[in-house]
Parts: sequence; structure tokens; C-alpha cells
Amino acid sequence: KELNLAEFTTMMNYIGEAIELMTPYAAGDDIDSDRKISSSGIAAAAIKLYERSKRNTLDRVEEKLSHINSIITMQGVEVEDNNNGPNPMDPDFNSFCGPNEMRYLALVSHNGMKETMMKFVIANKNVLKKFCLTGTDSTMRMLRRVFAGDDTVMFGPSCASGPLGGDAQLVAMLCREQLGGVIFFQDPLDTHPHNGDIESLLRNTKIYNIMHASTTTSATMMMHTLRSGLKNGEPELLPSFFTTLQCPSVARYKNAQDKVIMERVAHMEEEKVDVWIDESYSSRGEF
Repeated sequence: KELNLAEFTTMMNYIGEAIELMTPYAAGDDIDSDRKISSSGIAAAAIKLYERSKRNTLDRVEEKLSHINSIITMQGVEVEDNNNGPNPMDPDFNSFCGPNEMRYLALVSHNGMKETMMKFVIANKNVLKKFCLTGTDSTMRMLRRVFAGDDTVMFGPSCASGPLGGDAQLVAMLCREQLGGVIFFQDPLDTHPHNGDIESLLRNTKIYNIMHASTTTSATMMMHTLRSGLKNGEPELLPSFFTTLQCPSVARYKNAQDKVIMERVAHMEEEKVDVWIDESYSSRGEF
């Protein structure tokens, strides 16, 4: 098997460790020719150390994932209010700023993903409630049910249902610099009559470079980042909730638009000069 650079570096470390384990003499002693270590023996020992370390790493990863796998897949979350939440990664915490000091966090879900969105909110409500929440009609009604009785939760505008223009309303909020992030659970196995609005919303999340998650896995990772930023006072981890960002290609687009406008203005000026010359000659009877 060919090794890439990273694998080669790792194997060299294990070879060094194997030599230390197999060397039967103390550092500085003369090497007894009868006790020399064969290169094949060193290589075999290094491979065993590498395989043992890899197994231990995979075991640790599997153990850690076993605690959150049901949360990521939303399989082990009950659709019921739970003050502590079923997510071991979602204990309550103090945020360095309040919801009214940040832009809205929008939650949207298609009909086939409504239950998944509810489970996700229940599993992550201690971090979600640190934001002013907005979204489309049915999702907002669900949020008010989940957070019923918690007066600390702030809600932004409730948009219409997606097919009735709700996604377009979110685009307008985004363009007015009111949205800092979007969690949008789309149903990839169903058709949607308002697909144009959906594409517009997704396109504008890219244009304005805001935080956006479209799967339970990416949304769970987003929650981890948001929690870390709010808990540790690191706004640089969630910049789109505090300032306006743009896709890098926007500057190129604007420059191209400026060029088109300048060329059109120059063309219009040339036309004005031509008209002035024509009128001047005509008034002097020189045609």
C-alpha cells in the first residue's frame, strides 16, 4: 500500500516508538551484534502499534457518537416538553449578549420535516432561546408551543406559509440585514409549488454569506458553534448575527455593473454630442 505524507509521518512516529520498545540496551551502551533488531521486526511492531492506536481511536469515537447519534438523527427525541432537554450537549448557559442585540435566527421546515424540526428544537432549545427566532407560519406556531411558559424567549415576525410567500418574506428580511442565520430542513423527496422562492432564499443565504444549515447534522454542528461563541464571548464565531457579510463574488459583480453603467453613460454623452452637432449644422443651413 502506498502511504501519503500524513500516513508516512504517522508511521515514522510508530517506528520510533517500536525501536524504543524493542531496544534491549540503555542509551549509550554498546550495541551487541547478537541483539541487533531486524528492520522487518521493527516494521511489524510499528504496524501493530499503529493498528492498536487506530482501534483505540475508533472505539473512543464510537463511544462519543453513541451519546449523540440519536440526537443528530432525531430518532431518540420525544415530541414533548422537557425542561432539561434530552440532549446532553444542550445544558443551559449564560450568553454574553441578549437576543435583541443580534439579528434574527430563522427556522423553516417543509411538511415532511415538521416533526424533525420540532425534535431538533426540543433537543437544542437552550441554545436556540438565546436568539430572537423567526420563521414561516407553522414553524413559528410550533416554536411558541415548545417555548410556552418561558418568558425569556423572544420571537421576531411570523412569516406566511412557504407556498404563500413566507420564503420570499425571509429573503426580504435578509436583504434588509435582519437575518443572521437560517436553519432550513428541506424535504428532498417531495415536490414544492414554491420552488422558485426556496431557491431564492438559499441563493441569498449564499450572497449575504450568513450561517445556514439544511440537515440535522449540519444544524447540530451549527448549534455547537453558536453555543461556544455565545458562552465564551466570541462573536467572531457567529459574525453574520452582528454584521453584514457578502459572498466574495459580489464585489466582482458590482464592479461589472459599474462598468456597464459607465459605458452606457459614455455612450449617451456621445449621442448628445452628435445631436448637438446635427442641430448646430442644421440651424446654420450647412446641410
